[in-house]
Amino acid sequence: MPSIKGNSNKARSKQTQRQPHPHLHPQPQSQLPAESIDEQDVTLNQMISLIVSPIPRLERERHPRLTKMDYEGIVTRCQQLERRVFPKAEAMDLGKELHKPNQFLFVVLKFQHAALSTATSPCFQLVAYGVLALSRIDCTARISKMCTDPCFRRQGAGRLLLCSMLAALGSNQVPDPAILSLFFHPGSGFQMNVHTAQLHVDSDRHDAVGLYSQCGFVTKAEIRDYYSVGRDALLMTAAVSPTSEHE
Repeated sequence: MPSIKGNSNKARSKQTQRQPHPHLHPQPQSQLPAESIDEQDVTLNQMISLIVSPIPRLERERHPRLTKMDYEGIVTRCQQLERRVFPKAEAMDLGKELHKPNQFLFVVLKFQHAALSTATSPCFQLVAYGVLALSRIDCTARISKMCTDPCFRRQGAGRLLLCSMLAALGSNQVPDPAILSLFFHPGSGFQMNVHTAQLHVDSDRHDAVGLYSQCGFVTKAEIRDYYSVGRDALLMTAAVSPTSEHE
């Protein structure tokens, strides 16, 4: 299963998991400033984005306020939100999809005060999630799902999620680079060797279409009855320009 790899040769020698996806090339990436990830400096109620599946193997590559169990629980909560927001015919089986080696789950979380957390209610709220799938055939990244909890809409979560995905793909065309200070991506990163990002969106979802357009996506085609009779989809794509390699 592909994952974020550390720089330690010793750590790599102990890995027994499957080899990374052919289009996933680990490479060094500078760490976020310490103050960005230090627990004492995490702003309460501050949104952050991160990749939760595949779960980082090394503890130092996981967010300091999240345990491995938290990461596993986030996937379950995404599945619950999926079923709550989407009609049954459009709901994705996240548990099944994320077992595939080319699938990545991005989330936006909002931390709350530790005093409010319990064993069954952790110190964060799930705000939004998105699924990114890599194609071996045409080196394309397909954003197969974008979902924001209705309670958190119009607060910038969708933009943060989309910008984080584009940044992880190696794009240097992120429309709002400053927002990436909220993208938790410590230690060694990865770059997905893709040329194009694409997605489908309901043509009547004007807010979503506007967001994607602002982030560099352009409409390539309109597909009639894509979701159901009378519900059309727009196929939107964005070029992914590789960033310069980190030293």
